[in-house]
Amino acid sequence: MNSHGGEGELSGPTTLPSLEEIALDEPDLDLEIDSENIVEAAEQLLREGAPHDFDVLIIGAGPGGLAAAQSAAQGGLHTAIIEERELGGVCLNRGCIPTKTLLESIGVLRVLRRAKNFGIELSGGVTPDFLAMHLRKADVVSRLREQTRQTLEEAGVEIIEGRARFAEQHTVEVESGGELRRITAVHIIIATGGKPARLPITGSQLPGVVTSDEILEQTTVPRSLVIAGAGAIGVEFASIFAELGCAVTILEKAGAVLPGEDEEIQAEMAQSLNDMGIQLKTGASLARIEESDGSLKISFRQNENLAAIQADQILLATGREANIEHLNLADVGIKSDGGKIGVDEKNETSVSGVYAIGDCIRRVGWAHQASMEGREVASTVLGYKSEIDARFVPSCYYTFPEVATVGLTLKGAHDLGIEATVGRFAFRANGRAATTGDNSGFVKLVIENGTKRLLGCQIIGPHATEMINEVSLALRNGSTAES
Repeated sequence: MNSHGGEGELSGPTTLPSLEEIALDEPDLDLEIDSENIVEAAEQLLREGAPHDFDVLIIGAGPGGLAAAQSAAQGGLHTAIIEERELGGVCLNRGCIPTKTLLESIGVLRVLRRAKNFGIELSGGVTPDFLAMHLRKADVVSRLREQTRQTLEEAGVEIIEGRARFAEQHTVEVESGGELRRITAVHIIIATGGKPARLPITGSQLPGVVTSDEILEQTTVPRSLVIAGAGAIGVEFASIFAELGCAVTILEKAGAVLPGEDEEIQAEMAQSLNDMGIQLKTGASLARIEESDGSLKISFRQNENLAAIQADQILLATGREANIEHLNLADVGIKSDGGKIGVDEKNETSVSGVYAIGDCIRRVGWAHQASMEGREVASTVLGYKSEIDARFVPSCYYTFPEVATVGLTLKGAHDLGIEATVGRFAFRANGRAATTGDNSGFVKLVIENGTKRLLGCQIIGPHATEMINEVSLALRNGSTAES
């Protein structure tokens, strides 16, 4: 079969061959046919036997799409990737990388402010330059974007610029510069990511109401900032602007910062935010936003009472939604639910041979999780046995201090009926931590009683996001506390 495009034309009436005839004609096809999956098997055989432009077509060049494209191309498949905006997706251009670049500058600022503790006198003082930080961030993003293009080209991936939508189940139309191109592929991977969700409240469209996309483009620091949401995005931006002298208030609807994480981690983070001068109001839900005397009046409900606060800006960090409305999914039979694409354990959608990964399939996701899914789906397409297990994907917060967790908390284990205990070690007892001048935080290991099997880990402290990887691997390997 020709997997990169067909030659010749069909003329006259055509009768589709039976499965048995196809199998006899194509003995090398790597497909197991059984009675339970006869329809799916037939569809796969016919797809692989039909002329097509690409073996694999990826829609979206974020972390998941890029990982899938590189893995598929390295496996010998004719691969293309479609991107409407910049290569790298949200993570590189409007998320992980620019945010972490700013956080790195803030980290240096925090160290310099403690220079005297290391025996270093800075007679001129320390003055942050937010515009210079912004320009550094833009330079880092630009260089990584170009490296991304080079990596794809070296792997043999065709880069297609434009906006994609499904015309048929395995045909995509790409609009670019007023022109429309139709592209067919045996396998299609949807990796269109997500976008900031805007709350449906009065005033959410007013000037000064921003999402993470807009606030990353700012070159000035507001005098005061309210942040709606105390998850990763909210707490990271709170840390950045508080250290730059901005008066920051966080409103969180849940009962604690970093909702869903270990209670002791939440308490430690709340104390850290307080130490930075950040006001944290939990159990507080945003009610409305109004213009008032040249600033914003932000009303919220807390303990059934209505209160208000004035601020120059408000950052909506209340979650993200899948970026799928333009894909024409329903017309080709790809099912979605609650604004997210539905997938099975192999990340395959309701249409055979069409997969979805990353933020377009979940409400809360991580770039490293999307990358893992991209590699695993590429492995599936290449014919290898692949297993995606989100239990071992760590959650990482690049805050001060950093937080990283993986697996079950003690409460989570007990909720599942698992008898478990916690092993806890504080960094203040660690010599290496003492030498760095920052011995805050701790490590908690959740251990199953009897078997001593590791069930989870929670870390708060310097370099937590790096240390968690070893525990994630240990959990995947079924390690015990004694191994």
